[in-house]
Amino acid sequence: MTTKNRSQETYVPSLDEMLDIARMVVHGPNRRRTMPGGYDIKAGERALLAVNSFYDRGVVDTIVRAIREVGARVDVVWTDMGPDRPLTFRDEAMMMMHNWPGIPEKNEARAWLDRVGWVERVAESEGYDILIHSLAGPLPDTHCRYEGIPWAFPEVFTGAAFPYPLWSLINEKAWAMIWKDGRGGTVRITDPEGTDISFNLHEDYYNVERQKVNRFPPRFREQAAYGHLFTRPTPPYVDKKLGGTGVVAGTTNHMGRPYPHIRVELTDGKLTGIHGGGEYGDLWRDMDRATAQIKYPEHPEEGLFWWWESALGTNPKMRRQRNAFRLSGGGTLYERMRSGFIHIGIGSGLDGLSEDWAREQGITYGHMHVHLMFPTYEITTRDGRKLKVVDNGRLTALDDPEVRALARRFGDPDELLKETWEPAVPGISIPGDYWRDYAPNPAAWIEAHPDFMVTVR
Repeated sequence: MTTKNRSQETYVPSLDEMLDIARMVVHGPNRRRTMPGGYDIKAGERALLAVNSFYDRGVVDTIVRAIREVGARVDVVWTDMGPDRPLTFRDEAMMMMHNWPGIPEKNEARAWLDRVGWVERVAESEGYDILIHSLAGPLPDTHCRYEGIPWAFPEVFTGAAFPYPLWSLINEKAWAMIWKDGRGGTVRITDPEGTDISFNLHEDYYNVERQKVNRFPPRFREQAAYGHLFTRPTPPYVDKKLGGTGVVAGTTNHMGRPYPHIRVELTDGKLTGIHGGGEYGDLWRDMDRATAQIKYPEHPEEGLFWWWESALGTNPKMRRQRNAFRLSGGGTLYERMRSGFIHIGIGSGLDGLSEDWAREQGITYGHMHVHLMFPTYEITTRDGRKLKVVDNGRLTALDDPEVRALARRFGDPDELLKETWEPAVPGISIPGDYWRDYAPNPAAWIEAHPDFMVTVR
């Protein structure tokens, strides 16, 4: 279905189109990822699919139908998310933070990310061949195959139609610039919303052995984490060799209502100041003060809020869904997968050494996010070359000659490699004054301009 409004075009796939996408996913390669290449389901297999009650039934039904078409069986579990509501400035902390007053360990925002333990146990005990569950984050080892289902809505399900061989090559091309060419160099990340920060790709932190104290496999490693490329080495940090000094600025995070412009100052990777951000900034400042004297195991000095995550999206067809800023919409978790987006996480590493320790001690842990929608990520290599992994929000691997050559096997490379959606931000991507029209209250501007939510370029 295509509709037009104010000369803007928005697109939602039909059920027949979604079924074609579901068939691609069911036949695609198994990668054990919450952003999977596919499920690789064969005739005679049994699948357990677990989703929450806010998932679009059309998306789920087409996946179920595609599984049955290959001669497999599928059981579906729907977990209840309760009533819908608008997102608040507190929801980011509700999703990401733990052991903080007023944030219950089980809550409706966190339920978007939390894996359902009893579903995992059923998949194991009942001998399913594959469990399809979870929106984001790492997946544990299980006897059965385990894949995610990050496509909760028709608008974002279109991202699953991007040809897997082409997506794979894009990830490898982008990652090679960081893992191979960038080793030992320096990085500067800028963004027109105000980010300007630099750090080192210090060779010591390319040693994956240092990461094996965590429960999950190393994140910063030779094999790219497709769709979530770690553009900065991850904890534990035994010193300050990576640096990380400057400002991270923006107006969106994973799960909260878009907040007034925030400036987060970092010095050698440690948070040293938070300016603005409205209620979101106030809550973050409170948590920073309360944890400033605590020494977490994965950090070189006291304090919870160290820069742990800088992750890059790689799919040009991912986008913002129309109901993003309601609980039923899941926030901006989806758009962070769009090629060229970088999300910055500051705090403890997800499911890492510090989080296990803090959980046992009853101490506050977790991390908060700032999204960069139009970043430039530039490496200066050891021999002085300048390499742009992202240029003003455009993932440069999309323009690589080998990527374009492969794209011709699947269609028009200009269309395939064009981003489906670009966020509308006055003064940056559309006419207007950023500091007058948008930065003081981005949520109000977005609500007043609903046509821009899912605009297709």
